[in-house]
Amino acid sequence: MGTKVGVGESKKTDSFEAGAEAARIALNRAGIENCDFVFLHATAGYNQPELLMGVRSVTGDAPLSGCSGEGIITQAGPEGEVIFTQAGTKKGIDAAGVMVVASDEIKFVNYAGRELKNDSEKAGKEIGKKIVNDNIEKPLVLMMYLDGLTVNVREFFHGIDAVVQKPLLFCGGLAADDFTYGNTYQYHNDHVLSDAASCVLISGNAEIELGVSHGCYPIGLEKTVTRRKSNTVYEINHEPVWSFFKQYLDPDLKEFNNEINTFIGLGEKLPEDLTTEYDKYIIRAPVSQNPDGSLNFATEIDGGTNVQLIRRDADKISMNAKKVAERIKARLGNKKPFAVLHIDCSARGKMFFGNDVKIKGINVMQDVLGKDIPWLGFYSYGEISPIKDKNYFHNQTAVLCVIHK
Repeated sequence: MGTKVGVGESKKTDSFEAGAEAARIALNRAGIENCDFVFLHATAGYNQPELLMGVRSVTGDAPLSGCSGEGIITQAGPEGEVIFTQAGTKKGIDAAGVMVVASDEIKFVNYAGRELKNDSEKAGKEIGKKIVNDNIEKPLVLMMYLDGLTVNVREFFHGIDAVVQKPLLFCGGLAADDFTYGNTYQYHNDHVLSDAASCVLISGNAEIELGVSHGCYPIGLEKTVTRRKSNTVYEINHEPVWSFFKQYLDPDLKEFNNEINTFIGLGEKLPEDLTTEYDKYIIRAPVSQNPDGSLNFATEIDGGTNVQLIRRDADKISMNAKKVAERIKARLGNKKPFAVLHIDCSARGKMFFGNDVKIKGINVMQDVLGKDIPWLGFYSYGEISPIKDKNYFHNQTAVLCVIHK
């Protein structure tokens, strides 16, 4: 049989019908009636249980994983993202994307962890124990879909690593909503979860190519994180962290908001041996602000870390996204991928590019790798991808996981 993959999308307003339509289209494009695994991404505006029921009405009891996003990405381009207007943010139409896979070459085993806010490391350990117990041969990558509002990514990574104790590449992203920061959703078989992790171990007779890129420039002077606790930063160079951010913002701005995250962030200096593969800085974006002005991040930033403010640049985003696709294409040679899993920052969609998002944010990669490849992604609150085989959490990036024979 080999491997057959199809992707379907729907913008129907009825949640059940949207899930069912996307799944039917995916099976039809794959040329199959039944599948072995399902990936699901959808915007948070749907009735999530009904959406999932719609998908399952078509795909049956095939294992399923995925999460909500600020928008979805398929071969047709992006759908569902929020945009800025003079009146504030404007929600896009809801959309759902489904990828189905039938294969006797590649294996997909999914896992779920819960209560990330309470103890992300414990959730990681629970998933790690299941991976060890399954003892799956030829593991390729662990795809992760984590609650973007509650996870401490570093602790989650530590939990898995402490148990698995073998090299295992991580890829994926943080589930998102429509910038209301209310609830994000993680899908695991018949369940819609929040404050959870949905993970998929991909293994078998295949190969993967991973790539990550950002489009940011450093601004100002390099400084040092001088006070922090867990994933909250209080001071940089012994000054309030909010003052550090505000130096390049409107002086009348009183507090952190979504629009800030669209344009600036924090660059954490990488070890020099990694900069040739990626960039001088890995990007960090605040998730929220506390009443005392401190900023919360989705992962921890150590005290003593050298950081610099960064500013996003539209041309650099497009250029580097194209470059990462070209590097993957060069490694592929004449091999054609089965599928592409794509995670992109929620602030790199229409929120940033407006109506040019398909041309400048998506086509620059799809034109290189091929528009006929089954392609499914979502706009996230953070991305996960290794640099030189070391797993990292990112913000304001595009991540590609390309699966091929």
